[in-house]
Amino acid sequence: MVILYALLQAVIISIVIIIAICILILLIKRKFKNKDVISLKGVKTVVFNIGELVEDYMVSAVSINKALSHDIVLKALENLVDDKKIEKIIIDVDEVDLSRVHIEEIKEIFKKLSADKEIIAIGTTFDEYSYQIALLANKIYMLNTKQSCLYFRGYEYKEPYFKNILATLGVTVNTLHIGDYKVAGESFSHDKMTEEKKESLVNIKETLFQNFINLVKEKRKVDITNEILSGDLIFANSEKAKELGLIDGLSTYEEIGVDYDEDTVDFVEYISAYKRKKNKSKNTIAVINLEGEIDIRESRETVINYNNVVEKLDALEDIKNLKGLVLRINSPGGSALESEKIYQKLKKLEIPIYISMGDLCASGGYYIATVGKKLFASPVTLTGSIGVVILYPEFSEAIDKLKVNMEGFSKGKGFDIFDVFSKLSEESKEKIVYSMNEVYSEFKAHVMEARNISEEDLEKIAGGRVWLGSQAKENGLVDELGTLNDCIDSLAKELELKDFKLAYIRGRQSIAEIVSAMKPQFIKSDIVEKMEMLKSYSNKILYYDESLENL
Repeated sequence: MVILYALLQAVIISIVIIIAICILILLIKRKFKNKDVISLKGVKTVVFNIGELVEDYMVSAVSINKALSHDIVLKALENLVDDKKIEKIIIDVDEVDLSRVHIEEIKEIFKKLSADKEIIAIGTTFDEYSYQIALLANKIYMLNTKQSCLYFRGYEYKEPYFKNILATLGVTVNTLHIGDYKVAGESFSHDKMTEEKKESLVNIKETLFQNFINLVKEKRKVDITNEILSGDLIFANSEKAKELGLIDGLSTYEEIGVDYDEDTVDFVEYISAYKRKKNKSKNTIAVINLEGEIDIRESRETVINYNNVVEKLDALEDIKNLKGLVLRINSPGGSALESEKIYQKLKKLEIPIYISMGDLCASGGYYIATVGKKLFASPVTLTGSIGVVILYPEFSEAIDKLKVNMEGFSKGKGFDIFDVFSKLSEESKEKIVYSMNEVYSEFKAHVMEARNISEEDLEKIAGGRVWLGSQAKENGLVDELGTLNDCIDSLAKELELKDFKLAYIRGRQSIAEIVSAMKPQFIKSDIVEKMEMLKSYSNKILYYDESLENL
């Protein structure tokens, strides 16, 4: 009787929660319906002031995606190119927050925009990132205040190494690598950076630095290498910036033409108001975003796993006259097994697959990418990292320090493998390394087949080495340097399509899943996510490189 009463209570509470959510949905929808419709009548100026873009997100009846999606921004910018009523675009540099690859994605569109529109950038503090955004404009101004400055520096990379502090606690984190440059997890197993990791990171940082120097040379006709390295451009004022030709002068928002009461709208308002062109094409190219670490965790918004990929692929069956698929991958990698399962599922598709790489398409991300017929990367994509790593902690010394005596019995060998309270024997270690080599050979086999390369030549660029997209094009790991649009257009050209429409496939979240995710959060979500990731990745063979996310 007590059990029945408890079950009845649970059912009633669930019904109340679902009713409350439904009421919330209706209120939200009513709010958005009643929201004033923005008119573009008389608008001549658009202020480009968007924040961080998302590429993959869940669709549900409850949640409203507040962040701008990458594809929506690209479509709106393309529409601006043909919008003759818009005469001026003002880039509010202080408000724009884009990744390196997203800057590259919109660069070509801004070139088209500058053909018949005035493009002006204005901001206060310009660092290397924000100045690249400013260089999309024909003219660059600093806001007329003493607080405006340049903040250009060379490059630096630091990360903490925990081996010694863990040792004081009696904890050892073992990392086994296949590939000298596969250095994921070394901050837990070493007390200083390995030469291989340093070489790899310096290569990336130096290339990005030279890219910036060359971009400034191209756009502003000045070489600022010496000024940056000497520290002269740290908090450099407007006079110094003007003297070097890095800005065109000082101004205010009003002086450059921002007038929201007269003829100006924000870019987000433009997105919501411009008239979409109807695409009546019967040919469809699907686009699927895969973003995040590759893992078996249930979290569907922050990771790539077999189940959420299958869900998206199942949606392809409902698309009539589907001609091809573009996979947009943004991932540092993760579980080797999950990567292989996803690879096998994609390999079964009977339509051509093209790959567009985001900021990251490395390790397990690149593993999945090898299923593609043609691979596109941005010049600043981080890719490669073909290698294998495994992380496993040992607490045997901690147990000794705490005077805890572990008692039990066993029959046979191998129980020290992944037993955190036992010291790993050399025999067991050899077995793990053998298994890792088998997994590495499978990785290389996929790459050799996809890139038509011999094992000898592959080893020269594999072994965990990380490459920028521009370098990956040179060594044959990718086919072309280009944007997502370039990748889509190339696929359409191969398919000989005179016209086509795009179908973006999103994961879907049910009300039940939303309710189950509603739990108190007493620790910062990013810390929780990292803890869950480390727990999930321990004692598993990985195609992963966490250091790439900090570059």
